Amino acid sequence: MLKLIKEMKGRVLVVAVSMDDEEKDLRAFLKIFKVPQPGFEVIWDRDKSIGRAYDVGKLPETFIVGADRKLRRKVLGIEDWASPNAMAYFESLIAEGKAPSSP
Repeated sequence: MLKLIKEMKGRVLVVAVSMDDEEKDLRAFLKIFKVPQPGFEVIWDRDKSIGRAYDVGKLPETFIVGADRKLRRKVLGIEDWASPNAMAYFESLIAEGKAPSSP
């Protein structure tokens, strides 16, 4: 996702929702991914309410949300967000005026 952010040059925003139980685990994640950084934000879902609202089952799960705040796609598991197909997908969303604002 970090490669996607870099390639899209500010045209996408990745919002990671951490479902870690312990703050130390969240802090480790933030350190590894050098958060905060432009185009990448993290929310701690301490009580798992976001996870329940989106029916998150197995991590990772990615929700692609358009600029109109409508869900465009839900991806289960690991994805190469810097692949040519992924880049083309995000470019197509941007071109139709529904630029993604989340994973």
